[in-house]
Amino acid sequence: MDDGPLTPALVLWTAKRVITQHAEPASPHRATGTCVQCWDAGCDMLSWAIGVVKAHRLASTPRP
Repeated sequence: MDDGPLTPALVLWTAKRVITQHAEPASPHRATGTCVQCWDAGCDMLSWAIGVVKAHRLASTPRP
């Protein structure tokens, strides 16, 4: 595996993929809709991803 630098763009891309994985309905061809971090009470990985995307959007929003 490539151990290149951890960039903000890579973190954002990863967060978006986690959100997509949880948003797509599961099908017989793909195991999507959940991950190994998911519990009945929620998903720590999904919470992290939403936080990353939210922080990115707030940082890129111009302030009046």
